[in-house]
Order: sequence, then C-alpha cells, then structure tokens
Amino acid sequence: MTNNDALIYAADDSDRIFDKTTLQSLLSSFSIEITVKEAAKIDDFSNHLPIGTEVYIVATPSTKPNDVVDLAKRIRGEGMIPVPHIAARAIPSVEILDRWVRRLSVEANVTAALIIAGGNYDRPVGTLTSSMELVKSGVMEGNGIEDLRFAGHPEGHPVISHHELMEVLLEKQTYGEQKHLTTSLVTQFFFDFTAMAEWERQLLRCGVHMPVRIGFHGVASLASLIRQARYCGVGASIEVLAKQPAKMLKIAASTTPDRLVRSLARHSVEFKQSLFAGCHFFPLGNFEKTAEWVSAIVRGDLELHDNE
Repeated sequence: MTNNDALIYAADDSDRIFDKTTLQSLLSSFSIEITVKEAAKIDDFSNHLPIGTEVYIVATPSTKPNDVVDLAKRIRGEGMIPVPHIAARAIPSVEILDRWVRRLSVEANVTAALIIAGGNYDRPVGTLTSSMELVKSGVMEGNGIEDLRFAGHPEGHPVISHHELMEVLLEKQTYGEQKHLTTSLVTQFFFDFTAMAEWERQLLRCGVHMPVRIGFHGVASLASLIRQARYCGVGASIEVLAKQPAKMLKIAASTTPDRLVRSLARHSVEFKQSLFAGCHFFPLGNFEKTAEWVSAIVRGDLELHDNE
C-alpha cells in the first residue's frame, strides 16, 4: 500500500488514519432502500448493486401487500436480499399479517424485516399500534422471520421521551434474546456525527448492545435533503447546521455524504468495540446514482472528498 493510492484521510487532531481498505470494509455490506413505485423504474438490480446487497422495501400508506411480495420476489430473483418494512399501524389484523408474512417467507425467502410502528399512518388500520405489539404477536418468528430490525432514533422522537425510547429498546433486545432471534437497529439519516456518537454512548450506558446500522442520505441536493429531513423527523440535525453556516456551505457544495461516512470510518478506527456495524442508504429518489456511488467506493474506484 502506498500513500498515493491508498491513503484517504488523516485526522487533523489525531495520528490515526484510515485507508481505502477501511472504507471498503465499512461499506462492503451496505444496504439501500426503495419504494415499490421507484423499483418499477429499475431495469435490473444486479446492474446497479453488488450481488447479495440487502434492499429494503419501504412501507408507505399507498403500498399494497401483494406489491411488496412481488417486489421481494423480484429482488431475490435478481440476486439481492429483500428486507421489507412492516408497519404495525398498517396491519388490519394479526390473521392478515400472518398470511402476508407467510407469503414473503415462502415465495421470496424473506428472513429479515424492518419492524416499525408506522408513524406516517394517521391512525392504526387495525388493533396493532406499535412495533413491539407486532413482534409479540409471534407472527414473525412463526414464519421464519428471525432477523428483526428496528428503527433507531439518535435525535429523539417527537412524542416519546428519551427514557421511554431506551425502555422500549431494552424490551426488544430482551425479547430477541429470550426467543433466540437476531435483533438490530437502523437509524434515520443525519447531518451531525457528534450527536450520533453521543447516542451510541447513551445506548451503552442504558445496556442496549444491539448492532446499529447507520443511515446515510444518498445522492441529493441540499434543498432536497432539508425537505426530506423535515419530513423524516431529522429536525435536530437541521437546527445544528443552521448554527454552522460554514458547514452548511460545504454540504451545499457536495451531493454525497462524504463527510459523514469519513466520520464513521474514523470512529470505527478509534473505537473497536463500537455498536456501529454497517451502513444503510436512503436514496431520496436517486436510487441509481446512490447505488453507483456506494458501489464505486466498495470496489475501490472512488475516494471520498475531504470536505471537513
């Protein structure tokens, strides 16, 4: 390895460095998400992603269960791993959930799912109101879905206190341990890695040790990021940026999350026992460009910009 072709970053305040290999390893098992509507525009997932990439299927109020099954089958058939979002508030009944999850398992070999409450649904369609209620139904493991992912909220939740969030995470973690299930967290995208690192410390202090997949925005303009951030509840990061005009200008000059990925890479070098165990990308309408950008880093064909 030479400095010219491998050195990516040397922190100004640290002697530690990370190289191209570190970044490739960090992103090698990245996941990405897509809606049913967006998927219709993709010719073949294998033309855009490494074989074996996890592709999350986003749950929206207009998403039909049959369409999710069909897309999961297609994703599996094109060499990827389907991971559907399953929103508790969108489920009419446990019986319907059971039939749907069985189809996902049998027809698309789905073994992992992101279990969410479904805050974008104004009111529950049925009796399930939370991700924990859905999990406790036993439908998931009863149909072979033994890898359960849950939403992480580094910047808090608009209606649930910090203490309550930690209690719920501990409950999910304990349930998984008791049932011998794999459990982990997936976060929303963000703009301030300092806050993300502090959240990790809070998890550890509270006894939460589930692996965390960090969410990053995909290829997008600053205007699009701000619009999506407010919709997705990433308001705290926006407030931080508003107080740092210089950093805002740097983000505006870049359409990719180089700065944040580099921060995670530095963190992974400095803290070997970190809970951060992978990266998840939100394309925000630019699936092909985002997939191409991340895949190029994994191949070693692209170096991240130093826009710290």
